[in-house]
Amino acid sequence: MNISCFARRGDECIALKPKEACCEGCRFFKTMRKARIGRKRARAMIAAKPQEHQKYIADKYYGGKMPWRKDGEEHDR
Repeated sequence: MNISCFARRGDECIALKPKEACCEGCRFFKTMRKARIGRKRARAMIAAKPQEHQKYIADKYYGGKMPWRKDGEEHDR
């Protein structure tokens, strides 16, 4: 079991469904640092999209919030 994986919560992996024990050699293994860098890159890519597409993503996945924006505010619906 790798204790440094970003997806490890106790003895379970939150990246897999159904929940399974974390194990060595997992294809989803990332350190917390690499996961943080990946989220930062993904948010930068979303921020580069047209405003309408950003609104769609915010509504579908973030409850109307736009965490990739500096103010993180909700958009006008």
